[in-house]
Amino acid sequence: MTGNSKRIRGLTKCWVMIILAAFIMNAGCSINSGSTGHSSEGPEKTVTVAISADPGIDQLDAGAYKGSMSVHAMIYDGLVEYGEKGSILPALAESWDISEDGKVYTFHLRHGVKFSDGTDCNAAAVKFSFERWIKDPANSLNLAAAMQSMNVVDDHTLTMTFNKAYYPFLTELSFARPVRIISPSAVEPAGDVAGKFVKAVGTGAWMAESYKKDQEAVLVRNPYYWGEAPKLSKMILKVIPDPQSRVLALQSGDVDIAGGQSGKLPAESVPVIEGDTSLSLQKAPGTNSHFMIFNYNTPALQDLNVRKAINLAINKKSIINDLLEGTGSEAKGLFPLTVPYVTDQNNTWYGFDPDEAKQLLAAAGYSDSNGDGRVEKDGTPLELSFVLQQAEFPEWKSVSELIQSELKAIGITVNLQILEPNAYYDALWTTKAYDLFMYRTYDDAYNPHAFLLSLFHKTAEAPAVAWPDAELESFIDTAVGSTDLQVRQKAYDSIFGKLYEEAMFGALYFPDEVMAVNKRVKGFKLGYTTFTPVFWNQLDVGEE
Repeated sequence: MTGNSKRIRGLTKCWVMIILAAFIMNAGCSINSGSTGHSSEGPEKTVTVAISADPGIDQLDAGAYKGSMSVHAMIYDGLVEYGEKGSILPALAESWDISEDGKVYTFHLRHGVKFSDGTDCNAAAVKFSFERWIKDPANSLNLAAAMQSMNVVDDHTLTMTFNKAYYPFLTELSFARPVRIISPSAVEPAGDVAGKFVKAVGTGAWMAESYKKDQEAVLVRNPYYWGEAPKLSKMILKVIPDPQSRVLALQSGDVDIAGGQSGKLPAESVPVIEGDTSLSLQKAPGTNSHFMIFNYNTPALQDLNVRKAINLAINKKSIINDLLEGTGSEAKGLFPLTVPYVTDQNNTWYGFDPDEAKQLLAAAGYSDSNGDGRVEKDGTPLELSFVLQQAEFPEWKSVSELIQSELKAIGITVNLQILEPNAYYDALWTTKAYDLFMYRTYDDAYNPHAFLLSLFHKTAEAPAVAWPDAELESFIDTAVGSTDLQVRQKAYDSIFGKLYEEAMFGALYFPDEVMAVNKRVKGFKLGYTTFTPVFWNQLDVGEE
């Protein structure tokens, strides 16, 4: 009996070791093998989201511009978060103080915050994260260019000193990248600011469990997350490049959520989704606008009457209702009301009045002298090239064709040039080979200051890209350099007023953010930014 008992105990011990070894090997197949504690949190709840491109989990470095921005924001936290209409909210920093001259920022960090690998997130880790990217020449943030020093006061206090006052510093700290905080253990050698990125280790609500390039990424809850834990236990990000295939995947139930910046839905699919009883269409005003840049080197466009006439000839309501299935609104300026400093008072533009447009062309010296339907001046017809692309915005082709038709109705000939993305951006930034150029503003946290600086303000090397105007540039300088909210608002009022009075561009439409959701998904709410398109942590699943 004794011998048999020893033998049984030996076999039992052997099986325990085999099972333990198998468990360890299986855990090693995932990106993060630490215990997540999911098993004690009830049944697993999973939602599948369609995305248009590979999320690049293997290169999702918090200090780089690689991989999906929305996944950056799920895995990594910043010191602050971007709230509704540009409000700045606490994140890893519970609070902050700004010196009277606007040059010194003191951040007070949350206590007890850990990275997803269980290591502490403190002031030293924040400084480590910033030092990895702050001197990178590829980084164009004003935050980086203006920073003079960063000092750790104690484990939970950090100061940043800048060489100038610039109100959007906090806004830039809310970006999805490269300002978010990564664990020093995420690089090799660990803690080396020049170390090689190894894996995504952040303090955000989610962490990567597995990844198959160009197929899917699986995210699970971060067991150390400092905030309210997500209701879901898992999110699957499924790569579906083709827009129509994303719609079919929604209808079949292969995915639960699609749309937004992660993988836009075709406008023509909106009625299909609205007619599907298993799906709901979610819409909210976006933070960008689509418009036409006028080339200031084109002689005809140097005439204010011509610029006004072009604006008055375009039926913006038709664009929304006939081409975009109602998923947007008529542009009443360069930015929608969802953008900071844009108000009902300063958000105004030209309506649809083709008769007045014809009168303005006549005032500019253009007339149809031979009855061919084309206006000319000094014997030269008013003919303009219109450059656009379809790769990023398929709807631009139909929009541009409508504009072409409406400008033809007032006697202007428009020649469409649809370019590949590289040639398209080269025409904007380098060759200037266009008369009219279809473009869009930046999104959310980049508006209005960053977009105005990029297109309507000169640099040391070149004049403004879209329209050079010394007075406009002085207004922009005042807006971004003031620490006084009232002074900034007055400067932005002047900027938007100047753009309107001089008709410096052709306003078109403000697109909505549009997503389709399976009705089994509960708690869905669109986010305030394109890099947080949905409040993911609030999602749950249940019966339809």
